[in-house]
Amino acid sequence: MNLAVAESLKQSELASIKNETTNPVLLLTISNGAAHARVAEAIAAAWRGANPSVPVRIVEVSEYMSRKARFTHVTAYLWLLKNAPAVWGKIDAYQKRQTQTSPEWFYRRECRKLFALVHEIKPLAIVATEVGCGEIAALIKRDLNLAIPLIAVSLDYDADRAWIQPEVDLYCLATHLVGDEFIKLGASPCKIRIWGVPLDSGFKNLNEVERRNERVMVCERFNLNPDKPIVLVSGGGEGLGEIEAIVNRLLFLPVQIIILTGRNKKLKVRCESLGASSHLRVLGWTDDVPALMQAVDVLISKLGLTFCEAMTCGLPIIALEPPPGAEQIQYDLLEHLGVGRAVRSLEELSKAVCEMLDDKDLLRRMRAKTGVVAQVQAADKLADWLREKINA
Repeated sequence: MNLAVAESLKQSELASIKNETTNPVLLLTISNGAAHARVAEAIAAAWRGANPSVPVRIVEVSEYMSRKARFTHVTAYLWLLKNAPAVWGKIDAYQKRQTQTSPEWFYRRECRKLFALVHEIKPLAIVATEVGCGEIAALIKRDLNLAIPLIAVSLDYDADRAWIQPEVDLYCLATHLVGDEFIKLGASPCKIRIWGVPLDSGFKNLNEVERRNERVMVCERFNLNPDKPIVLVSGGGEGLGEIEAIVNRLLFLPVQIIILTGRNKKLKVRCESLGASSHLRVLGWTDDVPALMQAVDVLISKLGLTFCEAMTCGLPIIALEPPPGAEQIQYDLLEHLGVGRAVRSLEELSKAVCEMLDDKDLLRRMRAKTGVVAQVQAADKLADWLREKINA
């Protein structure tokens, strides 16, 4: 057993790891975006519901990284995503073709505390929700000689070569096209499951009566009129995109607007300064996203995990063109599958909002088509598979 990395930790670092709960199901995520953490939380909730006697532990990997690794894998990444998305698009395209996102020696040296944690708590299984976390998990499993299941959960609609590790026992993927890409990159077909992206159980497609009831409750809470159109504007967990410009366009339309700014506190302040309005509401980070998606008429948003959530809720999306990457695939699917509108300018966006809100039949047809890409209880399926493996 190679424990040199873990044993190289300072005594003070080791002391903080002692007395941890042992033998949990370990979920590895990272804070370079809210999506990975939300998926980990959905898997944890599904596991607790089916296996309350077996503990589950979510570990945010950057908390166990050195300052250097946190800078490269979180701080710098988020800065590029917010301030230079085109540059990040080129970096991302290059990285997806590589067998590693960082060298093994880098992960061993800069994530020593994580190696020590895993050695101490002896998990029953490891689930990784991000490609770098998957590489680290595979390396830990190999170095510590762990005979436990390792599940790789990819949220994306395209494939990263670095996901393909011999230590992985199961790949939980979003679509059959992604599955085909994984196989071409070397993944064993028998390890692939097309279960979609694991989501919180609150995301579901309600019938018309249920949706109307949810709408009334949301409107009562935020003092809106349930009989007037409601548009939800979101920039994802980090509050990305042209949110202020979009809202300024919508303010001239006969619609009520709810803005989700995520963890972007500066954006929240700027949106609140757009002016007091009886039909404008600005929310920061909130757990009410499922209810909001089920209550509104149209979503304007960046894509990514939000795309999966909206499709599961049967909510049509309008999206501006994203930087190159996995979201481009979702952007193309909006028109191809008839579940929304892919627009290239704010003028097109305004026209799309008016068209969709004026044509109730169009909205109903779009809602009906979202089932093509809706997630199919992926978190529950993953928990069931893992329980059988652990009990075998």
